[in-house]
Amino acid sequence: MEIEGYKRSIGRTVVTWIFIVLTAGLLRLIFHWWPHLMLKATHNRCPLNEVEKVLVIEQYQQKYKRYYVKTVYTISSDLFSASLRSNENSNCNDNVIPGYKPSVQKSSMMPTSCSVDEESSTFSTSDRDSVDAQQSIENDGFRNSSRFNLNLQMLRNLFSFLFYFISNCFRHCFCLFLCNTKDSSRTKKLFAAAGLRTNQVNQHTDGIWDQKLEQELKNIASPKLAVPKTDGSIKETDSIRLFTCKKLRYVWDDQYCAFTKLQGFDTARTNLLHQSTGLSIFQQCQRRIIYGNNEIKVEIQSILRLLFLEVLNPFYVFQIFSITLWLTDNYIYFAVAIIIMSVLGITTTIIQTRKNEKKLQATVQSSDIIKVRREGGNFEDIPTEHLVPGDVIVIPPHGYTMHCDAVLLSGNCIVNESMLTGESVPVTKIPLPNRDDIMYNTKEHARHTLFCGTYIIQTRYYGHEPVLAVVLRSGFLTAKGNLVRSIMYPPPVDYRFERDSYKFVAVLACIAIIGFIYSVVLKFNRGVSYRDIIIDSLDLITIVVPPALPAAMTVGRLYAQRRLQQKGIYCISPRAINVAGSLDCVCFDKTGTLTEEGLDLWGAVPTTTGTGMGSNYETIYPSLATAPGFLAPVRHVNHLPNGPLLVGMAVCHSLTRIDGDLIGDPLDLKMFEWTGWELEEPGVADNEKYDMVTPTVVRPGTAEVNDNVPSTKSRNSIGENCDVGIVRQFPFSSSLQRMSVITRKIGGHEREFEVYCKGSPEMIVSLSIPESVPENFTSTLERYTQHGYRVIAMARRNVEINYAKAQRVVRDEVEKDLTFLGLIVLENRLKPETTEAIFVHKNAGIRTVMVTGDNMLTAISVARECQMIEPREKVIVVTTEADKAGVEARESERQMLFYSYASKSGAADSEGTQSPVSVGSGCGSMMEQTLINVEAPANRYVFAITGNAFTVAKTFYPEILPRLLVRGSVFARMNPDQKQQLVEHLQELGYFVAMCGDGANDCGALKAAHAGISLSEAESSVASPFTSREANITCVPNLIREGRAALVTSFGIFKYMAIYSLTQFISVIVLYTIGSNLADRQFLYIDLFLISIFAFTFGHTEPYPGPLVKQPPSANLVSAPPIISIMAHMLTILGMQLLSFAYVQQQSWFTPYIEVEDEPACYENYAVFSVSAFQYIMMAIVFSQGSPYRKGFWTNKYLMVSFIGLTSLTAYIVLYPDSWVIGQLELQLPPTMEFRLILVGFAACNFVIALLIEQGLVNFILSKRQTNKSPAAKHGYLRIDHELSSREDWPPVSSPNGSVSGTSTDFSKRKIILPNGNKARTLERPPLSTKANTNADGENVRCARRHSSSVSIPIPLSDLVGLQPQFLAVSKNQSPVISASLDSSDSIATHINNCLNNSNFNNKGSHTECRIPLDNLPQHYQS
Repeated sequence: MEIEGYKRSIGRTVVTWIFIVLTAGLLRLIFHWWPHLMLKATHNRCPLNEVEKVLVIEQYQQKYKRYYVKTVYTISSDLFSASLRSNENSNCNDNVIPGYKPSVQKSSMMPTSCSVDEESSTFSTSDRDSVDAQQSIENDGFRNSSRFNLNLQMLRNLFSFLFYFISNCFRHCFCLFLCNTKDSSRTKKLFAAAGLRTNQVNQHTDGIWDQKLEQELKNIASPKLAVPKTDGSIKETDSIRLFTCKKLRYVWDDQYCAFTKLQGFDTARTNLLHQSTGLSIFQQCQRRIIYGNNEIKVEIQSILRLLFLEVLNPFYVFQIFSITLWLTDNYIYFAVAIIIMSVLGITTTIIQTRKNEKKLQATVQSSDIIKVRREGGNFEDIPTEHLVPGDVIVIPPHGYTMHCDAVLLSGNCIVNESMLTGESVPVTKIPLPNRDDIMYNTKEHARHTLFCGTYIIQTRYYGHEPVLAVVLRSGFLTAKGNLVRSIMYPPPVDYRFERDSYKFVAVLACIAIIGFIYSVVLKFNRGVSYRDIIIDSLDLITIVVPPALPAAMTVGRLYAQRRLQQKGIYCISPRAINVAGSLDCVCFDKTGTLTEEGLDLWGAVPTTTGTGMGSNYETIYPSLATAPGFLAPVRHVNHLPNGPLLVGMAVCHSLTRIDGDLIGDPLDLKMFEWTGWELEEPGVADNEKYDMVTPTVVRPGTAEVNDNVPSTKSRNSIGENCDVGIVRQFPFSSSLQRMSVITRKIGGHEREFEVYCKGSPEMIVSLSIPESVPENFTSTLERYTQHGYRVIAMARRNVEINYAKAQRVVRDEVEKDLTFLGLIVLENRLKPETTEAIFVHKNAGIRTVMVTGDNMLTAISVARECQMIEPREKVIVVTTEADKAGVEARESERQMLFYSYASKSGAADSEGTQSPVSVGSGCGSMMEQTLINVEAPANRYVFAITGNAFTVAKTFYPEILPRLLVRGSVFARMNPDQKQQLVEHLQELGYFVAMCGDGANDCGALKAAHAGISLSEAESSVASPFTSREANITCVPNLIREGRAALVTSFGIFKYMAIYSLTQFISVIVLYTIGSNLADRQFLYIDLFLISIFAFTFGHTEPYPGPLVKQPPSANLVSAPPIISIMAHMLTILGMQLLSFAYVQQQSWFTPYIEVEDEPACYENYAVFSVSAFQYIMMAIVFSQGSPYRKGFWTNKYLMVSFIGLTSLTAYIVLYPDSWVIGQLELQLPPTMEFRLILVGFAACNFVIALLIEQGLVNFILSKRQTNKSPAAKHGYLRIDHELSSREDWPPVSSPNGSVSGTSTDFSKRKIILPNGNKARTLERPPLSTKANTNADGENVRCARRHSSSVSIPIPLSDLVGLQPQFLAVSKNQSPVISASLDSSDSIATHINNCLNNSNFNNKGSHTECRIPLDNLPQHYQS
C-alpha cells in the first residue's frame, strides 16, 4: 500500500470548478467515477507531515490499482478540557443552550456528522471496472467538517432567539428539552468530537459514565491522548493525526515519519499482559478516542443514496443520454421500454443490495453488557461498544459470544470456534504463560486467545473466582472484523473477458465517432437543419454502442446462477461464474474435502518400551529378542499389552464432560473410545473444574473382555489401583506439532508425576531419547504413511516435582528426554466421489493440486490413491533442513533445498486388514530414510513440497519457485497463510485458480482464488464466492461446466450485440446516402421485438452434459477468432444490404426517393429493412454455440419458440403484410411477389454463408489453432513447463547423503567462488575409476562416495575433500592417489554439494558462478 500526501490549492480548486461549470457538470461526473483525479486537480503534493488529504493506492498482482482519497484529521487533548468547561458552563446556567460555543477548535477536532462519505475509487490499469466503483465507496464513520457543526449550532441559537420574541413559553419548553438531554449527551459530545458514532450507547450507563469521567478529568491537571506503541505500551501525546481507510485507522508516527496502521495489544510481552490490572474511565476514554467504538458495524445505505450511486453508474448515465435523445426525436416507445427495463434493473439492484447489507449486518453486528475490572480491583458493567485494548474483562460462565479478541489470564474456557474454523468442535482455552522472554503471537498463542465471534460454552476456575482476560483487539481489528472487511472489500476479479469487453466497446465508440462525423458532413451538405443534424448524428452513437449491452450480458450469468442453485451451489458473486469457465487449476484441501471429515483409529504399533513388559517381551515375542523395535500392529485394544502406550492413549487428550457428555477433539475422542477406558470428573459444578488436585480421572472400563493375550483391559484383571489423574494439560499447538499432559497415579507417591506427549512422529522423535527409538522406526512409519494412514507418535517421561511446580512449569522443561512408546495409526478414507471427480479434471486438462497441513507421505499416498498423481509419475519431494529437524522454517534464515525421490507406494488394503509393515533396520532422519534414490527421472515428474520448502523457495530462491509451482502436485504441512500465498503465486504464473476447501484454515485461499468454493456453511466461509451444500468435490466440475456455458453465452451475446449494433449502423449509413432512414417503428420492431427477445432467451441453453473437454472456451475478445468472425460477418451483412439496396434500384417499377421530413418510406428502405430483419434473426442462431460447452440451440425451447415465431412474423411482414402493418412500419411494398421472395433468398444465402464462416472458418480452423490461453499463461506456466520438459539437468535430485543422482549436467566449466579471498577454481568432472591409486609421496587421500558404493576419484590433498564426483577439481600435474571411502558426515562436502545442487545451472555448458557461504563451517575449513 502506497500513501501520497496532498494539500488543498485555492488556485487549482477555483480553476477546476470553473471547468466543471463550463462542462455543465460533466467533469464533476468524471471526478465522481475517479475521485483521485479530483484530488490531483484541486490539491498539490506535499510531505506527509503537512497533508490535509492522502491518496491511498493499493495494487493487486501488479495489474489492478485501487485508489482511496481520505481526509487526515487532528485530534487534540484540548477536547478533554474544552468538554469539561462546556459541562461546567452548562451546569452553571441551565438557560444556556448546549453547544453555543464549539467545544473544540476546528483544528483540534474531528468531524461530527455522517452525511457525506469519504471519497474513494477503484481503478484498473487496463480498464475501469464500474462495479468496483460502487463497492469501493465506503463510510468510515467520520463526520462532516466542524464548520458545518458550527453553522448548525449558530442556526440553533438564531432560531432560539427568534422563538424568544415570538413566544416565551415556547422558548422555555425548547430550552427545557435541550437541558433535559444535556446531561446524557456529554459522552456523545466528547466522542462526537472524536468522530465516533454514539447511537448505540447504553442509556442506563451513559449518565454514570459521564459523571465518573467528569470527576476523573477534574483530578487530572493536563489530560493527554494515548497512542499504542509497537511493544504494547502506551505513549501519551498532546495531539494525534490519523485517517481511516477500509475500516482501519492509520496514525502518524513521528519517529518513522509515516502513517502506521493502528495496532492492538498483540505485540506485547506475555508478562506485561499479565500485569494488566484494568483501566480507569479516563484511560478507557483516551483509547476509545483513538480506537473508536468496539463494533463491527455494516452501514445500511439509504435508498436515496443507493439510487444516486446506481443512477450515476456510467452504464445508466449513457442510458439517460440515450433516452433523452430518443424522446427528443419522438422515439417514444423504445425509450419507454428502456425506461421500464432500467427502473426494474435499478430497483432490483437496490433491493438486492439492501438485502445483502441487512443480512450481513444481522450476521456480524451484536451488542451486550460486559463486566470490566477498574483500577483498584472494582468491577463495573459497561456496554461492549466501550471496550478498548487493555481492558480486563470477566468472561461470563456460559452462553456468551465474544465481542473482542482477548487473551486468557486466569481460568479455562471451553469455546466453540465454528465461526472461524467451520468445525463445531469445543476447544479448551488455557491461561497465557507469564514469561518476560516470550512475545505474544496470535498463531502460537491461539490456544490462549478468545476470538471475537466465538461462543463461550463454559468457563472453569476456583470456586466462584472470575475468569479474566485482557482485550487485545477491538472492532475491525479482531479476527471477525478482518473477515467482515474481506467481504466488504473483496479483491478485484482478474478476468480478461471483461477487460477486453471494455476495449471492444471503446472500438465501437470510435466507429460511432466516425459515423457521427460522416453524418454531420453529409447532412450539412444536404442543408439539413442544425437540430436534425445534431439529433441524427448523436443517434448514431446510441446505435453503435447499444445501451442494453450490459443488461444482455448479465442475463446469461443469472440463468447460470439459478441452475447452480438447483444443484446445491450458492453464489454470492455472479461475476465469478464467468471466471469459473476459464479455470485451469484447482487446489483442494485434503481432510474434509478429498477425504472424510472424521478419522477412524486403525490400530496401534507399540514398542518394547511401550508395552511396559520390560524384558518379558522376549518370552512373548521371541522374534524381537535379538532385534528390539516395534511389535506387531495391534488392531483391537484387548490385544494391546497393558503399559505406558495404553495409558498414554487414555490420558493424553483434552477431553472433558459438559452436562454429562464427553466432548473434545474428534481425534482424541476416537483414541479414547478405542481404549475402552472411562473418564470421570469430580462431582462439582462444571464451571469449578479447574486446577484441582485431580480434576479429571481416567480408569479402565468395568466391562469384562475376552482375555486372549497376556494382558487384558478389564478393570477386574488390571486391578483397582490403575486410576490416573490428569493434573495439567499443554494444549496442541500447530507450530509445535504436539500436545502433552502431566499425570499422577492415584494413590502413588506425591512427587511422582508422568508426562505423556503425542504429536507428529518427526517432532516426537526429535524430543525422545535416541536409544528408545526403534531402529526400524523410519521404515515402519514410511509404510503406514505411504498407505495413506495418518500417524501420530506417543512418548513419556517420569518427573519428580511437587504439585505446585507441576502447575507452574513451562512445557519446554518437561517435553524433552522422552521415552518413545509407539505409533497410533488412524485412517482417513477418501470420499466416494473424490476419485471420479479428480478423473474428470484430469481428462479435461485441468490441473489438480493438493494443499494440506497433513504429513507429506500421507498426502502423497492420498494423491496417488485418488489418481491426482498418476502411477507412472515420479514424485520428487522438496524439503529443507527445517523439515529434517522437525521445526518451522524462518524467513530470516537461509536454508538449502533438498530434492529426493519418494518411493512408490501401493494402495491401501481395500478390506481394511492389516497392512504389511517391514521390520527392516535402518537409522537416521525420518525424512531422509523415506526418500530413496532411483534411476534418473524422465521429463514427466511432479513435486511434493513442504510448507517450509515453499517459504524458503519464496524468500531465497525466487527463480526456482515458479518451477516448483508449475510441477507441484502436493503441498504438505502448509499453514493458512501459505495456502493463500500459493494461490496468489499460481495466479501470477497465469493460472486461473479455484480453491475448494472447508474450515477457516482455507478462508484466505478461498478469498484469493479466482473461484473459491467452500464446502462449509460457517461464517468464515461467507467470503467465498461459492458455497456447496454437498460436502464433496463433485461441485467443482459442475461449477466449471456452468462457468464454461455462461462464458460461451456471454461471448455469444457480446458478439451478437456487437453485430446487431453494427448491422443497424450499416443500415442507417446506407439509407443516409439517399436522405432516408429507418422508421421509428422499424427501429422499435428491431430493438424491442427481435433483439430484446433473443438477448433474454439466448442464455437459457443449458451446459453440455458430456465430459469436459481439454480446451476451455476462449475468454479473449481481442484475438484472431472473434475479430475475424465479426469482420467476416460484417462484410457479408454489408454486402447483402448493398446488394439489396442496388438490386431494388434496378427494378423497372422503381421510383427514386424524394426526401421528405419524417417520411422515410421508400423502396430502398423496404429492401434494407427486410434483409436486415432476417440478419438479426439468423445471427442469433449462428452465435448460439452448442457442444462441447453447451447443448444444441434446439434444446433451448425459449430460443426455438422465439426463432420460429419471429422468423414467421418477419416473413409475414416482408412477403404479405396487411395494410395496418404497412402503415405502422411505414413500408413502401414492392408491387411484385417475386422481388420479395428474392430478398428472402438473399437472407437465406446470408444465413448459409454465416454458418460457414462461424462453424467452418472460426470454430474449426481458427479455434483449433488457438490455445485459448491468456498471454500471461503463455509467458508464464506454459513457458516454464516447456522449459522443464526439455531439461535433463534439473532438478538436482539428491540421495540422503547429499550426492547428486540421475543428472546429466555438464559441470566441466563451473566455478566455485569461495569467500575470504580464496581463488576461484574451475571444476572438471574426471573419469570415474575403481582402481586403487597412490601418489608419488604415498599419501593417503579421501574420495567422494556416490550413492552407497565407494568409487576411486583422483583428488589432490590440497583441494577440498568430500566433493561429489562432478564437482572435483583436477590439476594438470595431478599425481595418482589412493582410493578411500568418504565419511558422509563431512560438513564441508555436504555444504558445497548442497550449494552446487541449488545453483541455477543451465544446460549449455557455459560459465556459471556459484557463491558458497562458509560462515557456518568449522574454523579449520575457513582457510
